[in-house]
Amino acid sequence: MKKTIKILLTEDKKINQDILLGILEGSGIVIDIANNGQEAIEKHHNCEYSLILMDIDMPIMNGYEATERIRLVDKNIPIVALTAHNSLEAILKIKDVGMNEYINKPIELKRLYETFFRYINRV
Repeated sequence: MKKTIKILLTEDKKINQDILLGILEGSGIVIDIANNGQEAIEKHHNCEYSLILMDIDMPIMNGYEATERIRLVDKNIPIVALTAHNSLEAILKIKDVGMNEYINKPIELKRLYETFFRYINRV
């Protein structure tokens, strides 16, 4: 039996949510949306995900803090940053808080799919 792939998209901007939902439409991947880091923590606590896509700059709680808190209880869930920041400092901080890697915005489809294949267990 094939395992359902479920991704938590943590993104505060509706346009970015819609873009990713459009990209993944028809893929069979189930997408949950969290509008900020606090929602991501709550949803992660209540559901099992294959991967978390985590925006960095969000209201209420940013992606760095949310990742640090998730890592206190779950070291294994792949967390991939979605960010427009691509400075060395930002990349080092992404790694330092426990994110597995990052994808720059605007999102390149090839990079997104390569990341999914690398981190999502396919059954």
